[in-house]
Amino acid sequence: MLKKINQLRAGVMLSYLNLAVGNLIPILYTPIMLRLLGQEEYGVYGIANSLVGYLSLLNFGLGSSIVRYIAKYRAEGDKKNEERTVGLFFLLYTIIGALIIVVGCVLGNQVGLFYGETLSGEEIKTLKILVIMLSISMGILMPLNVFASLIMAHERYVFSGVIRIISSVLSPVFNLTALYLGFASFGLVISTSALSIGVNLVYVIYGIRTLKIRPRFSHYPKGLMKEILYYSSFHFLASIVDMLYWNTDKILLGKYMGAAAVAVYNVGAMFHTYTQNIAVSISGVLMPKVTKMYVDQVNTDEYTELFIRVGRLQFLIISFIVSAFCVFGRQFIFLWAGEEYELAFWVAVLILVPSVIPWIENLGLQILTAQNKHRFRSVVYLIIAVLNVILTLWWVQLYGILGAALASAIAFIVGQGFIMNWYYWKKIGIDIPKFWNIILKMSFYPFILMLGGLVITYYVEIRSFISFFSGAFIYTLVFFVIAYRFMMNDYEKSIIAPLLKILKRAH
Repeated sequence: MLKKINQLRAGVMLSYLNLAVGNLIPILYTPIMLRLLGQEEYGVYGIANSLVGYLSLLNFGLGSSIVRYIAKYRAEGDKKNEERTVGLFFLLYTIIGALIIVVGCVLGNQVGLFYGETLSGEEIKTLKILVIMLSISMGILMPLNVFASLIMAHERYVFSGVIRIISSVLSPVFNLTALYLGFASFGLVISTSALSIGVNLVYVIYGIRTLKIRPRFSHYPKGLMKEILYYSSFHFLASIVDMLYWNTDKILLGKYMGAAAVAVYNVGAMFHTYTQNIAVSISGVLMPKVTKMYVDQVNTDEYTELFIRVGRLQFLIISFIVSAFCVFGRQFIFLWAGEEYELAFWVAVLILVPSVIPWIENLGLQILTAQNKHRFRSVVYLIIAVLNVILTLWWVQLYGILGAALASAIAFIVGQGFIMNWYYWKKIGIDIPKFWNIILKMSFYPFILMLGGLVITYYVEIRSFISFFSGAFIYTLVFFVIAYRFMMNDYEKSIIAPLLKILKRAH
């Protein structure tokens, strides 16, 4: 038990260390990448990733069920069925990977039909090659991903955390090397794919040699395939929703406004991705724990307690990031990416602010997944996502880049804000009024700090990184002091107690 607790704590710590490394390094190298690629080619690269992203739908939501079923058989001590489950998923993913490669090659050869009016001949040629390359990479990675899920199901958070940190450090090194050698966007795909395949091969070796799990390709548990397909079908809908939310915007922007508009939107969405990674890092490692809670049939009060505890931690971090970005984001993007990316700030704000709701409630998804009650969420999100696409198609032609971001924001508020909170409360039994009463009281302080910061930056213009980092440091210090004094409870203070001891010793 002690070993599991240590793994969980170490996993959370490594997750945040990886997030710090994984977010800081791209912030340092992205401006170089933008300048080496140019706005148009970066936009073409973004369109290619969005198109190929749709091919991930061919896994039909199966990825969501790997950890659940492996963890289930592991909890039951049934190693043979665990190995048969790994073998079944490996076989299924091999078939899906081959299908992705075939469909991707066909799609790549047809991109000119959709983008012929807004992209140049050279851009269409580049887009075609990128789509094919990315499809081949995704197809190869599909079966290997099973072992990454295996390691998570075994709660080996320390190993997976260390590997992710190494990968985060190596990724920009490989990418910038490829760019400086003159391979442009093709080099980015090659370097990223090579690193991803290498990391997943490490997972394969670890799973077989250390965890002693060898995939079995026969005598699968009775009824498992039918259960997996039913369980995964609604995650498949959720995957469609994700594609409609994040990929359709860029695909439509590319069609109606060209590659440069996609580049700007990509930069704005990048900050959403960074923050989302932080938001899900705590709840992500809790999936096996939540599954066990469901198996043990704990009462709803325990779910509420965990929901509030994790949500508070996420809000402390996310409220700082979002409020700081609202104060300093515009100046940062101007200094970091260049004047031509100025609209990216408003894209980021429109997406970030409403996203706070699902981010601090991310554990709810883990609970739904463990209880196999994610059908309602999937259907609701699909309806909202379709609405988002309709609004995007309409507003992109009227309001351009900001129209696409505004459509996504409205969808977030309606679907993830109002409807899902009602479901968590009425159908799952989580005390949502209690949760939001706590969060609203906490939010008073970030809101006041943000308003004060906006007033100051309105009169004190930031024109250099020195003034930017000076202002950001002061804001961080003030936020931390206010949060510690007025927002944190005893549990949260105990988490940062070791850090405070180190700072006192250093002082």
